[in-house]
Amino acid sequence: MAYLIAIDDGHGMSTAGKRTPRLPDSRVMKENEFNRAVAALLDAHLRRSGFRTLLVAPTDSDTPLRERTRAANNAKVDFYISIHANAYGNGWNSVRGIETYHFTGGNEGRKAAEIIHRYLLGGTVLPNRGVKNRKNLAVLRDTLMPAVLVECAFMTNLDDALLLLSDSYRAECARELALGICEYFGVPFNAGSGGGTDEASEENPEEEPGEGGGEEVIQMTAEDANKIIRFLSAAYFATDSAEARKEFNRLANELRLVSGQEPQ
Repeated sequence: MAYLIAIDDGHGMSTAGKRTPRLPDSRVMKENEFNRAVAALLDAHLRRSGFRTLLVAPTDSDTPLRERTRAANNAKVDFYISIHANAYGNGWNSVRGIETYHFTGGNEGRKAAEIIHRYLLGGTVLPNRGVKNRKNLAVLRDTLMPAVLVECAFMTNLDDALLLLSDSYRAECARELALGICEYFGVPFNAGSGGGTDEASEENPEEEPGEGGGEEVIQMTAEDANKIIRFLSAAYFATDSAEARKEFNRLANELRLVSGQEPQ
């Protein structure tokens, strides 16, 4: 039977205090806006890759932690992932980055946390705040399976907050979480339809050596394409120009297409 993964989008839409300071354009982002968006994307990635999933906080309300962990324990899930955005104080400050938590003394939790953290760092441009253990976080302490809590950026850092608001960063976090979970369980990540089928080779007969007069075409691998996209993402997150970001998305999708992946 397929592995069952509990997905926890931290807090709720009305949880007091869990939000950014007021942004320059007067917006305020609630933490759960980010958490639930990533959770939904992660859910789709995991189910497409053959996992079963359990959403332990399926509504906008702040499901009590005891109910979340009890639902996971009762369902005998194989792994628990809790998605969060961090904060330091109440106003804007310079603290930023990604950190990942597991339960103190849990070897499998630590292993999963290290894998997931590596993927999050590889797919983003934020500082590495490390893999940490805690014994007083309920979703890590009260679950009977390996559990990991990720803090994907700081709501109280303006640069981080702008990332947390962006659809592209949410999608990147969800993808990296899925890749990490897939590696932990030894399950291939399914990027979607079109991921690796060489349709051209089926439609066109193979040319004999010397025919056609062209150079040999070398197909880019998905791994290499994604490495280039991650490298270029630093420029994406460093600019506020809509035109520059649009061009980045175009180039990234060209790389995905030539490597047999679906555009995003």
